[in-house]
Amino acid sequence: METNPQSGNNLRSIALKRPLAFLDLEATGKVLGLDRIVEIGILKVMPDGQEETFETRLNPEMRISKEATAIHGIGERDVINKPAFRGIAPRLADFLQGCDLAGYNILGFDLPMLSSEFRRVALPFDVEDRQIVDVMAIFVQKEPRDLKAAYRFYCGREYEKAHSAFADARACWEVLQGQVSRYADLPNTPNRLSAFIAENRRTRTLDSGGWFEMRDGEPAFARGRHQGMPIFEVAKVAPEYLEWMLATGLPNDTIKLIKSVLPDFAK
Repeated sequence: METNPQSGNNLRSIALKRPLAFLDLEATGKVLGLDRIVEIGILKVMPDGQEETFETRLNPEMRISKEATAIHGIGERDVINKPAFRGIAPRLADFLQGCDLAGYNILGFDLPMLSSEFRRVALPFDVEDRQIVDVMAIFVQKEPRDLKAAYRFYCGREYEKAHSAFADARACWEVLQGQVSRYADLPNTPNRLSAFIAENRRTRTLDSGGWFEMRDGEPAFARGRHQGMPIFEVAKVAPEYLEWMLATGLPNDTIKLIKSVLPDFAK
């Protein structure tokens, strides 16, 4: 039986000594130093429980990638008449003055993106004296996604033989059976399960190595020194980087994608 962690008489609440601002951003993409903010939403919770809000869309002064629009629904026409970040930066800095900051993956995305925008307009935004609360980090720590947790969730009992290789293999089999039983829309054959997983991975990257993703309809680097750049552009300006990648033992689908833009290696 699953229980609600907030049920019963042991309800606890956040104790605040100064305002806690919950921050969420939407952007043209996810590459720091390249992409820019198109929407800001902030809920500021005061120590006495009162709330203040800050919400605005922004003209990023650059293209919004089609892939980003598909996620947040904001296109270039939606922000063409909106202010640029520099136009709201002083007001935003004042709104966040004296606040601790919180958000979901705020450490991995929102805070670095916001700090980058403030640096770009040469406006100080100090985070050194702020407490940062990443809700995703708490979720991952308190609700681990290891085999023991999966076994408990899908099989309804504790897994006592963790890290015995054969026991772990059998536990995976039992977990998979539990997953297929629980989710009516989950395929129940290996080939269809494999396709289901591959399709989910393709929504994030184009290859199993996680090197490339779609950006404005073209394969682009998802990480590395050329993150955000189309692979065709890198092939023109830095073909030696792609040649180096081919010599590092990458997965076959990653190699195939690189060779598609390096004819000499496709022979």
